[in-house]
Amino acid sequence: MENAFEAIVQSNEPTVLPAGQFDRIFEIARQTYRDPRGVERPVLTQEEVHFLSIPKGSLNSDERAQIESHVVHSFNFLLQIPWTKEIREIPRIARAHHEKLNGTGYPYRLRGDEIPVQAKIMTICDIFDALSASDRPYKKAVAPDRALDILEMSVKDQELDPELYRFFLEAKIFQLSE
Repeated sequence: MENAFEAIVQSNEPTVLPAGQFDRIFEIARQTYRDPRGVERPVLTQEEVHFLSIPKGSLNSDERAQIESHVVHSFNFLLQIPWTKEIREIPRIARAHHEKLNGTGYPYRLRGDEIPVQAKIMTICDIFDALSASDRPYKKAVAPDRALDILEMSVKDQELDPELYRFFLEAKIFQLSE
């Protein structure tokens, strides 16, 4: 029982990177018990199995879509502001700050040069902040060195601009939030 409980607690922790070892959860889910009335019940419900087997983070696909919609809401809000000529691109920059060079970002799956350079910069900073911030009630912060390792993996996966990431490191932008 204690081993099963530990497996459930571990699976309930949101992960920063994809993880997919859910065999133990599926095994526990096949087990049953009898409640005080003698009715046989599963140790884990289908809904619990669903949420415990999310490979990255703690949101299901509907919840993730709601969170990701903030980009479009922000864009629509920012479009209402009468920007001066010099800064009129701010809505488009904000809209693209979750796009990735290889097209795996959101909301429009933009690639490479389709993404404004300012948004590419904002993406690097935003990912670092999302990983290392300690004020997020839905996840634990990772250490700055670990956040930089994850950004490095994103550069290798051709998600982030390597030159801009190099500038981020050389200028020690990540230390400004400490």
